[in-house]
Amino acid sequence: MPTLNEYLGGLIASVTNARVMADAQTVAVAEQYARHDLLKHFAVPRMRIGDIELTIPVAIEGLVDRVEYQLAPIGNDRFRTEIYREVCASIGATELPLLASNDLVAALSEETPALIQLLREDPSDKSFFAFSDRTAQRFAEIAERHDLFKVMPGIEFSRERMIERLTKRCGTLVTGVEQKTSLDQLEVVAESHRLREQRAEDIVRIRLKIGEDGMEWQTIEKSDGTIERRLLPE
Repeated sequence: MPTLNEYLGGLIASVTNARVMADAQTVAVAEQYARHDLLKHFAVPRMRIGDIELTIPVAIEGLVDRVEYQLAPIGNDRFRTEIYREVCASIGATELPLLASNDLVAALSEETPALIQLLREDPSDKSFFAFSDRTAQRFAEIAERHDLFKVMPGIEFSRERMIERLTKRCGTLVTGVEQKTSLDQLEVVAESHRLREQRAEDIVRIRLKIGEDGMEWQTIEKSDGTIERRLLPE
């Protein structure tokens, strides 16, 4: 029986594969145009996927709970949001460019469990300091990777100042660690013949909107002469 994330992920993967098949066909058409004396002067047709809206009926078959450690009393998700804001504020910004922002969110998602483990072993400011030090290091790496000091010329980064602010902010947000029960997976019924057997009040209709955001490789030559390739939005 599929879980909700597997079911929705499969739908999105199918749309992505449809675009891959369309691009492969575009390549075949381009080769045909290149060989033709007249067609080679025409633009090669290429399909782009606009917004796709789906209304998906499913029935919730079962819930799987799991017990996990959360930062008290704020919770892990809210904690990451507040620390993201504090990182930006410490350099004089309100937010980061998209790719750098995604990297910072991913870094905080990785560092938060490490903070929880530290607090379980030593519930003191030392744990907050270690987390802040690690977060500042991760930010420095992200800033270098995305050339933030060129893209955002107004920012000022001081590792010591960021560590100090993050340590203080952690102390105001977190009092300790607690165990909480959260939903891990939702098992769903998606087959049409089984949906007809469900009560109307047990069926959930999910409205899903899928839009295309293409990526392309870009070659960047740095000031020291090294060449770097990055996968960036079109």
